Amino acid sequence: MHGELRVAIVIHAFYMDAFDEILDLARTLPRQYKLFVTTVPVHEAAVRMRLDATGRDFNLGVFENRGRDVLPLLLMFPEVRAEGFDLIVKVHAKKSPHLRDGDSWRRVLVSALLEPAALQRLTAAFAADPSLGIVGPDGHFLSLTRYMGGNEARVLAIAQRLGLGRPQVLNAGYCAGTMFMARSDVIAPLVDLGFSARDFEAEANQIDGTMAHAFERCLGLGAVVLNRRIASSEDPFGHASFNDSYAFARWPRRSSVAARLKSNFKAARAKIGNALRRMLARVE
Repeated sequence: MHGELRVAIVIHAFYMDAFDEILDLARTLPRQYKLFVTTVPVHEAAVRMRLDATGRDFNLGVFENRGRDVLPLLLMFPEVRAEGFDLIVKVHAKKSPHLRDGDSWRRVLVSALLEPAALQRLTAAFAADPSLGIVGPDGHFLSLTRYMGGNEARVLAIAQRLGLGRPQVLNAGYCAGTMFMARSDVIAPLVDLGFSARDFEAEANQIDGTMAHAFERCLGLGAVVLNRRIASSEDPFGHASFNDSYAFARWPRRSSVAARLKSNFKAARAKIGNALRRMLARVE
């Protein structure tokens, strides 16, 4: 393997059809890329059966459905570190039901990291340049100034524990979708903060404002702490540039939500009015 760097493939398996797609790619990789898979109790048997069928070496962690794919990463990372892996590729088999093209989004991110030729090229880049800390799929690196969402208080609190101030945070960025390739020592500072399941909300299909969303925005801060470079998959020897018009981050605005509620109310009122008129007509 390039420069003797050991690579762990960290996968959170939630939707089995999406997990199957990721495994199809993983099967094509050299066997020295070990799989570290996390899932929820209800899917444990199905995930284990699929992993056994690959004939590959793997670790499987089973955790409650909390913290999306972020908390499972924090909980599985100690095993990755204990086995001495230098690099991790972090992908997941979750979906974004609030996005019309969420499946396409996931496939683009996964392919940029796990296609055999891409992974080989990125591994070589890490081996060649010790300053490289994180690589994210091209076009999916976002500014914390522009795409903080409802997460600023938590992001700044986490950053403070890492010794970073607000200006450093706002100048930083993150890999959207929490899919990336990174040196293990870049992820370690966040894991070592000691967050646990108690710090993450129960799953309720939230689209912003949870601890998982805050951590998504903090996963690049380890590179800031260690003065490591963040690059894109298309140019791992350069610096990742922000995508300031990210199509997948176009959440509904409050005004559009209010308009939709008003429209629904009018439609419901019209249906009730029509029903009452039909009832009165029958009485007459």
